[in-house]
Amino acid sequence: MVSDTRDRYMKAVNRLLSLADFERKSRANQPPDWHLRRVERLMEMLGDPHLTTPVIHVAGSKGKGSTCAMIASGLKAAGFKAGLYTSPHLHTFTERIQINGAQIAQSDFADLIDELWPCVEAIERTGGLGVVSVFEMLTAMAFVHFRDNADIAVIETGLGGRLDATNVVNPEVAVITSISKDHVRILGDKISLIAAEKAGIIKSGKPTVVAKNHPVTWRVIRERAAEVGSELVGACATVPLLRDAVGLGGDLRQEFALGKWRPPETIVSNEILRTPPDPGLTDIEVCASLLGSHQIDNARTAAATLNVLYQQGHAFDVNAAMRGIGDASWPCRCEILKLDDWPLMMLDGAHNDASLKALRDTLRPFGGLIGEDSANACGPTASYVLIIGSTEGHEFDNLARELAASAFHTVATQSRHPKSSPANRLVQAGREHGIEFSEQLNVEGALREAKRLVEENPQIQLIVVTGSLFVAAEARELLLGIEPEIYEDLKQPYVMPYESESFSRSKIA
Repeated sequence: MVSDTRDRYMKAVNRLLSLADFERKSRANQPPDWHLRRVERLMEMLGDPHLTTPVIHVAGSKGKGSTCAMIASGLKAAGFKAGLYTSPHLHTFTERIQINGAQIAQSDFADLIDELWPCVEAIERTGGLGVVSVFEMLTAMAFVHFRDNADIAVIETGLGGRLDATNVVNPEVAVITSISKDHVRILGDKISLIAAEKAGIIKSGKPTVVAKNHPVTWRVIRERAAEVGSELVGACATVPLLRDAVGLGGDLRQEFALGKWRPPETIVSNEILRTPPDPGLTDIEVCASLLGSHQIDNARTAAATLNVLYQQGHAFDVNAAMRGIGDASWPCRCEILKLDDWPLMMLDGAHNDASLKALRDTLRPFGGLIGEDSANACGPTASYVLIIGSTEGHEFDNLARELAASAFHTVATQSRHPKSSPANRLVQAGREHGIEFSEQLNVEGALREAKRLVEENPQIQLIVVTGSLFVAAEARELLLGIEPEIYEDLKQPYVMPYESESFSRSKIA
């Protein structure tokens, strides 16, 4: 029975991947057709499931996935059946659609493909709207699943915001996390242009929570909020940080304290923030597995969102929800693995300057000093080996230079993702900055080399895997014995399957 379910699920995945896939395949032969009319028509044919379940809609360049996970974890702790829709996935498509931390069942995933497929075909037959994409299909599947199974849903945008397929919702709260330069070929090469795309999720008459951001970002967001009539709530202004995290505990978690909610000093409309703060609010101690000062910022954004949701008239225990933020799990974001026969591992999908800075700061408690102190930490005295890969479209020169300059040694590699950058391009980038990398054509080989270096140099305390979420995910599969989904039509010719004895638990789907 398990085998039959798996086979049916993989057939459903292959069917899904027959649609226009701008996430994994090159856009050259399938130019994207950016508008919302197609997904709006799909929603209409399905009975508008996106309008049935209350939604928290989250956009941003960095931290949006972690913030979504924290909000959903808080809602679960408060007693909600909380849906969570995110992208991309690390190991399996079912990760993208969750309720209270449980992934959608493979059988339910396959059922949704069967249920929605006639609508997909009807849209394509009608003409004029273009072809349904993989992301649009997954978004529709999430809305239908949450309509039938969730009390509330946390929805992460895929790319941008204004024309993202998720932007058909009318959310209880819109959330904008940290904005930085990313996907510049699509969203623009200026913070103001990127912020304008993200601000497209702000809706009339609905509050918008905004994380710590650049003044240019705030200007763009304020203009959009004033234009449509949205109440802006600054996360840092309304959720004070009473005590910062100092180092890490023995369980490799960070503890910090958040103050009780402080309403915005200026409220434009009492119709938007209409419920007074809960009189029973208290300061909250948070013990979180998500590490780094950037995750404390994300926790403050999640806490502000939960308080604003309460002010929207949703009755729940806000203190319990805020404590629940610490229970959030979000793999491959400064994730620490302690495994037998391996040194300490840190897996992180950092791939631009903003995420690099967050990783740099998070590494400090482990002795991996980066930046102005790097001269004292590089070479034989450095405490970590770096494994780095990249994805087409993301700048990696700065990341390669700053991280590699502080590492004992850097191993350049590439994931099996069709848009992964060749490892030799990273080697060349390092060489241009006077840093020599070794090269491995897959993540397994990179892990082997890093482990050998650690065994030969006992002063090394840590292996860091970063540069691409997909490289970090493959390392996680190999280390934890997670069965990956390998999509035959997307494999690159240079990618080799994992068949060695040391990684025998990893199997090809």
